[in-house]
Amino acid sequence: MTKVSETKPIKGHCPTCGDEKWADTVGHYNEYSSDIRDGIWVSIDHRILKCRGCDAIYHQTDRVFSEDMFYSQNPETGEEEYDYEHDVKHWPAPNKRPRPNWLERLPAVDTDLYKLLNDVYSALDIDLAVLAAIGVRTTFDRGSELLGIDSSLTFSEKLTQLVDKGFAGATERDALSVMTEAGNASAHRGWRPSSDQLDTMLQIIEAFVHRNFVLRTDVTELKNAVPAKPPRKPKNPST
Repeated sequence: MTKVSETKPIKGHCPTCGDEKWADTVGHYNEYSSDIRDGIWVSIDHRILKCRGCDAIYHQTDRVFSEDMFYSQNPETGEEEYDYEHDVKHWPAPNKRPRPNWLERLPAVDTDLYKLLNDVYSALDIDLAVLAAIGVRTTFDRGSELLGIDSSLTFSEKLTQLVDKGFAGATERDALSVMTEAGNASAHRGWRPSSDQLDTMLQIIEAFVHRNFVLRTDVTELKNAVPAKPPRKPKNPST
């Protein structure tokens, strides 16, 4: 890899600051291949970028293929112009879904539950929709087991016990049932959910995990922190 001396900034997706943030190129390598006979070529710029906001270091690839062109008309001359499409990617891969702010509290509850849910987000980030859907179902199984539900029960029986023990309501039962059937379809029938469908599945499992393993603890702490009511003073006897 060659060092780059130019100081012209470039925009990239910083893993800390987010998308379209200015960065300096601190390392660059161009990977080029072509077929002279057909006149087809591919150019890939590999860049090591340093965010100007937080100094984070990350990798950007900018791929251009000779056959990927788009055409437009110059508004001043009326002539047709063309340019190449750029396929820009970053590593670490940008988060497709923001992690909930309570996620890092889960290791204190159960490391397996934390790892499973974190794996779901990781699969989502790199477009592994089938694995993400299966992970959602597995996360639910682990969560229900932590709540004392027998893992050998059928899913319908698990839902019944969750409702009976107050860990889920009737409305949520229906949502959990749909979520699990979606996970089963991915695991056993290779069904690939869309991004919107995965978003719905994530909303359901996040609500289930948050309420039972995070909010429940917060409510208990709040209850213990609220001062008790002072004893009522006896009424003055009537004279």
